[in-house]
Amino acid sequence: MTNIIKNVYCDSCILISWLKKEQRKDPQETEGIKQLINHIQAADLNMITSVLTKCEVLECTLTPKAITDLENVLLRQNVILADTNEAIWKLTMRLRNYYKAIHDGLPTLTIPDAVHLATAITYEADIFYSMDEKDEPRKRRALIPLSGNVGGYDLKIEKPLALPDLFTGAAIEAGSKKTNESNSAE
Repeated sequence: MTNIIKNVYCDSCILISWLKKEQRKDPQETEGIKQLINHIQAADLNMITSVLTKCEVLECTLTPKAITDLENVLLRQNVILADTNEAIWKLTMRLRNYYKAIHDGLPTLTIPDAVHLATAITYEADIFYSMDEKDEPRKRRALIPLSGNVGGYDLKIEKPLALPDLFTGAAIEAGSKKTNESNSAE
């Protein structure tokens, strides 16, 4: 039996990549982001993101259409734009303290990353999507390497890839009508 993912957390970088129509080095990443957003727009998935995302997406770097696209996605009924609250801030501090105490040559989590993770944990996301995969010793701690154990919390963190459809558990057929229709709508 396949675990069906219904509640996905989108890190700001996922939305930024989609809005800017970034062509990633790995085409599966580019297509995976498109498929993820298509599933959210089709209400196949519920998206969670922190209100912090609105601060991290710089509108001055977007086209007017991209700004409208962002506003439209964030207003959807299946999208939670989560406010920060005392519980999220306390968890944010716990996560930062946890990684500060490890002494593994990496710094603690940045405040924005810790807020995103705390929000995903609080809202019980099935998976956290991010592109943040490379640690930089003494500079920054990436998120994907934390997958499965985020400061003691079980949270899966991955890139959205265009492979078998991880979002709904169904296989993606290369020439499927739905895929072709969604691509022609852009």
